[in-house]
Amino acid sequence: MEKIIANRFTINDIEKDLLGRGGMGEVYRATDTQTGETVAVKALDPEILRRDSSLLERFLRESGALRQLNHPNIVHIVSAVEEQGRHYIAMEFVEGGSLRDILASRGSLPASEVVKIALEVADALARAHHLKIIHRDLKPANILIAKDGTPRLADFGIAHIQDSSHLTQSGILMGTVDYL
Repeated sequence: MEKIIANRFTINDIEKDLLGRGGMGEVYRATDTQTGETVAVKALDPEILRRDSSLLERFLRESGALRQLNHPNIVHIVSAVEEQGRHYIAMEFVEGGSLRDILASRGSLPASEVVKIALEVADALARAHHLKIIHRDLKPANILIAKDGTPRLADFGIAHIQDSSHLTQSGILMGTVDYL
């Protein structure tokens, strides 16, 4: 079943093109009808939004953070759109999968590959920190690996952005427990 978002992004098959589910919604493979390129579209779950309206601000902050973070090791945003009360972020599609997927299929990686990935992710984090953005959910599932082996840091959904501190209460830990 085809779904068109904002007359620009086409998801050919909702079931088949689902790339993953997260705490705020789902991510789908889609086609940008303006460029013909494959993109990833993150859709905010409206049910989650009904339970906690502050998540919309967090979702929009993720979009804003990605716009600021122009770096070769950070997934870049294509567009943020709202359509009929639903909110979406379209971003670069990274075809190689996540580091989590690669580790699950290959097991441990050679030290040289680990060092290469770590240095490039550290460079991406340095760029984010320079802009006063703290990712707060660094884990293998949020490091996407392009076909050429280049890592891309993704999912800034719970990032701390210095000018938006009111979204996080003092003394609250954010992130994935196994990686805190």
